[in-house]
Amino acid sequence: MVQEEKVILMTRMAAFTAREGSNDNRINGYFRSDYIGLEIVKSAISATISFVILFAVYAVSAFESLLEDMYSINLVAFGQKVLTYYLIWLIGYCVVSYIFFSRRYSKMRKRMKKHYNNLRRLRKMYEKE
Repeated sequence: MVQEEKVILMTRMAAFTAREGSNDNRINGYFRSDYIGLEIVKSAISATISFVILFAVYAVSAFESLLEDMYSINLVAFGQKVLTYYLIWLIGYCVVSYIFFSRRYSKMRKRMKKHYNNLRRLRKMYEKE
C-alpha cells in the first residue's frame, strides 16, 4: 500500500530538485567564502568591462569638447579623476555583489537543510516498513 505522506514528501522533493535543486547543489559544493569570493571576482571583471564601455560612450559623446581641450587638459589630473571614478564604481559594484551573493548563499543553505531534513524523514519512513 502506498502511503500518502510518503508520496507527498517525494513529490515535494522532486519539485525542489527540478526547480532550484541543481543550481543549489552546484553552489553547495563551495564553502561560503569561496563562493562569494569567486562571484566577487566575476563581478569585478564585469564592473571593469561596464566601466570601459561607459567611459567609451562618454568619450564619444563628449569627443568635440575633449578635442578642444586636448592641449590644455592636465592628463595626470584627468587620469586620476578617471581612476577615482573607476575605483568608486568597482567598490560599489563589489559591495552590492557581496550583499547579493551572501543572501543567495544563505537562502540556498536554508533550502538545502530543508531538503536534507526531508530526505531524513523519508529514510525513517522506509526504515519503519
